[in-house]
Amino acid sequence: MKKLLIYLNHLARLLKPVRYVLAGLTFIALLLVTYSLLVRTAFSLNILEPAIVAALWGMLLLASTEIFQKLPDPVLSTDSFFQRVLSRCKLLFFTLMALIIFLVSALLTWLSLRLLLI
Repeated sequence: MKKLLIYLNHLARLLKPVRYVLAGLTFIALLLVTYSLLVRTAFSLNILEPAIVAALWGMLLLASTEIFQKLPDPVLSTDSFFQRVLSRCKLLFFTLMALIIFLVSALLTWLSLRLLLI
């Protein structure tokens, strides 16, 4: 699990300089989704699923970039009991978030491949 947290931390640091561009592209994808839902044309029906997937990818990358910028401090033996418990709880929550990010990424990858192969 520690390797997954470290990997997500490195990914967040790599994506930090381009997060404004990523936010802009996600906003454009959300505008395309809105347009596709409001206007009924052949173009809007064809672009709806890819726009949804692009918006989901953008939101996932933005969220993981913000969440995993700084990992919690490790548990030290010199800390008090409550500090150790708090550190372990933070690490547990970060690990759970990393697992959720991993599962959502796998589902979005499957959905993206399904869209590419149709």
